[in-house]
Amino acid sequence: MFRQFLFPLLAVLTLAAAGPEPSKAPNPPKGTLVIVGGGGMPQEILDAFLAACGGKGGRVGIVPTSTIDPVGALKEWKKDLEKAGLTMVPLDVRKREEASAPAMLEAAKQCTGFWFSGGDQNRVGDKIVGTPLQKIILERYAAGAGIGGTSAGAAIMSPIMLTGDDRNGKESLTEVGKGAYRTREGMGFLPSHCIVDQHFLRRNRQNRLFSVMMDHPEGLGLGIDEATALVVKDGKATVLGLHGVMVFDPLGMALDTVDGFQSMQIHLLRRGQSLDLTTRKVVK
Repeated sequence: MFRQFLFPLLAVLTLAAAGPEPSKAPNPPKGTLVIVGGGGMPQEILDAFLAACGGKGGRVGIVPTSTIDPVGALKEWKKDLEKAGLTMVPLDVRKREEASAPAMLEAAKQCTGFWFSGGDQNRVGDKIVGTPLQKIILERYAAGAGIGGTSAGAAIMSPIMLTGDDRNGKESLTEVGKGAYRTREGMGFLPSHCIVDQHFLRRNRQNRLFSVMMDHPEGLGLGIDEATALVVKDGKATVLGLHGVMVFDPLGMALDTVDGFQSMQIHLLRRGQSLDLTTRKVVK
């Protein structure tokens, strides 16, 4: 009788001591990001984006929300995509309620890729972030769809998105220090610690990422120059194009009391070089 009671009790105590089964890390997205810093798109970057969308036969949702000329953006992409054997799907969101429209959502579900035009990233923040359309695009990316964007369409890739304004509401790059630049929620395609800036070397935007890294010392700043792209697949980010990508890694950085810092790691990556976004190491 005592044995019959003892053995089940020992099994229960053993399981309790072991604790709950550790939760599994979420599966990484199966899709590819092609994040362009603005200022033109060399053919190799366009080719990378079209390949990420499945190549010939693919259906690419064009999101011209950021631009002041959505009709022109859609017309240009329709021509380029048809030439390459892909179909353009207009996802022309001009009012927030349109990002919940059943026809818009159904069209997005059929897309093998998505492109976010340049302009003002705050328009995407106002009209798409937090809507059913954002949810569907994230789901499609997780399932393998390609996601691309240039300029403002690069800024939206981050979970934390630069608005383009400093703390005074001005488009200035003269400020530096904690709280110097405004951010808001982005589309969230990149890992949660990554923050993108664009037109980076051409427009001398180092002050901005220095400051934002001081606000987010766990973050990873990615400053993408013009005619240059960062292609992200399986957690590895590879540089394509004509110029470079500056990486700001503040892990281990020491902040002082007068908006200064020491020991931030900075890399300048050129075409063909890669960065592991998890380990933050430059890899081959």
